[in-house]
Amino acid sequence: MAKISKQKRQDFEQALGECFGEHVSPPVPFEDASAHECCEVICTVLGDDVTPTDLAALTKAQVDALAEEFADFFDCDAPTAKQIKEAIAATLKRWPVGSLGDKL
Repeated sequence: MAKISKQKRQDFEQALGECFGEHVSPPVPFEDASAHECCEVICTVLGDDVTPTDLAALTKAQVDALAEEFADFFDCDAPTAKQIKEAIAATLKRWPVGSLGDKL
């Protein structure tokens, strides 16, 4: 993968966290679902260098793991697989596969 500028990476992570915060609440408390906190949950499951390509290729097990990590992190019920998939779709709409120099 091509080297990504620090600013571009930060912009992607901000969008990633925002999209997830919008889609996993409820059950994640909206006031707690900041972009930073949501991105932290995602990186715990998918790693610190998650890309749009990674999101597009998630397995059912990874989607389920994300939902469970949101539940554990925020001490609430897990968001549904549909909510996680909608958050992924919203992120990919803003940052499509290839937008960070990543490829399938």
